[in-house]
Amino acid sequence: MPFRGKPSQGCEECRKRRKKCDLRAGGCGRCANAHRMCPGYPQQDSLRILDQSAETVSKARGTRSKGSTPETDSPLGSDRSSSAVLSSPAVSTYVSPLPVDSEDLSFAFFFNNCIINSNVYHNCVHEPNNKHLVAGIKAFGIANLSKHYSDKRLSISAQHQYATALNLTNLALRDPVQVKRDETLLAILILTNYETLTGGVTRSLDAWEQHVNGASSLLSLRGLDGVQGTAGRVITLHVITSINVICLLRCLSTPPFIHLLQAKIFEYLYEPGNPAVRYQRISLECADFRHAVIHCQITSPDEIISRAAELDAKLIEAFTNIPKSWEGEYIPHFAPRKSVEAGLPSFEIRYADQATNYIWASFRSSRIMVNEVVFQSISNDTDVHQLVRDRSKAIMRQCQTEILAGMAQYTSGDEEMLPWSGFKRPVRYFVPEAVSSDLPIMRALSGYGVLWPLFVAGTCSTSTRETKTHVAEIYGYFGDQLKIEQALLLRKMIWALLRVSASPNSKNVSAI
Repeated sequence: MPFRGKPSQGCEECRKRRKKCDLRAGGCGRCANAHRMCPGYPQQDSLRILDQSAETVSKARGTRSKGSTPETDSPLGSDRSSSAVLSSPAVSTYVSPLPVDSEDLSFAFFFNNCIINSNVYHNCVHEPNNKHLVAGIKAFGIANLSKHYSDKRLSISAQHQYATALNLTNLALRDPVQVKRDETLLAILILTNYETLTGGVTRSLDAWEQHVNGASSLLSLRGLDGVQGTAGRVITLHVITSINVICLLRCLSTPPFIHLLQAKIFEYLYEPGNPAVRYQRISLECADFRHAVIHCQITSPDEIISRAAELDAKLIEAFTNIPKSWEGEYIPHFAPRKSVEAGLPSFEIRYADQATNYIWASFRSSRIMVNEVVFQSISNDTDVHQLVRDRSKAIMRQCQTEILAGMAQYTSGDEEMLPWSGFKRPVRYFVPEAVSSDLPIMRALSGYGVLWPLFVAGTCSTSTRETKTHVAEIYGYFGDQLKIEQALLLRKMIWALLRVSASPNSKNVSAI
């Protein structure tokens, strides 16, 4: 136990990280910025002797071989003692020391930029049974930092932390108590966003379908008790939204329990004047309609036409008599006549923020998918059916053009963006209850969600070679500039459709 010399007055966390502590009363500023509990400032007398007994005994016994790598070499080691249900990515076994304290910065990034209720202290990160949640937060935060700095060491660290989070989350899913906790559902939501950002799991639409099945099973296991608390309701609604998107795209029926769960949530959260909430209720019906027609549960042309018209009217009604702040500004600009005839917009649509833009794009994509069913299912054997097909085609073309017109708000780069993320902070939150949640509630990064309405616009029956090319360019921007790897996978799918449409005998067939 050698004499340590002049003692440091800083807190334990700052001394451990070799950082200067500001000694602020009640807890230092560095700990506050990293959203961790400051351990306080120690008694000075206790710092004069450094206890090295354990290290001395370890050396004497030779417990660390000369060729072994100390644990500190890898700043983000993974728990390899369990076999994960989800496969962990292959990561490097050695990471050189990072130029920044990645753990501090990852927490600071996540809590300052990615959550709605950043003004609340979240003690959950200090609870010992939330290691899977903490690992997910670190993985997502470090991944964003690696995108910003283009630092491979940070990227490898994020992969290590992601592998750790996967293992710990799978252990939680096997535990009968942990599987029902809100923290476990939140950890899965964070990992899903990590995969979208990094392409760590670049999902095809088939793979997303499996993801939906897993998420639905988890919500069913949690039951109605899982939405009794504020955090549980908000996080569950996030998951239901992602389930609904894939059900629409893949023509899947909404799992019955999801309808019941959403109805229970809206007993607490339903706001009649909120267009986003009104749309959420109808979108599940749209998915069920598409599934019923595609799987021949509804075969009568008259019934298909009637049901589609009913849903389309409900969608329009959800966005009728909306608050002024929800309305978009139409900005005309010059476009060649040939481009306009091919479906490209001659105007831009700007909303209060990108999150509002995303809700409008989702609404328009739902209208496209409902009318796509009519266009594909009804033959033009009568004048009435031909009129119905023409009307559906006109609706799809209008909604497609308006989705593309709204993309300038994401790609122009002339708005004040959040640090690292490339997205503007929204002026409103669609579930106000999230602000008071005791768990960190991830705000919807609208650029992640808008990938899917954009995919609908680029693959529906009214899409042309010009619109597909334009959509591929937007995906390229999301992938190259905003660093969303999932966008690059979707761009490859659009390119594949372009190659098919270039063949002499090809027809313009919808991919949705």
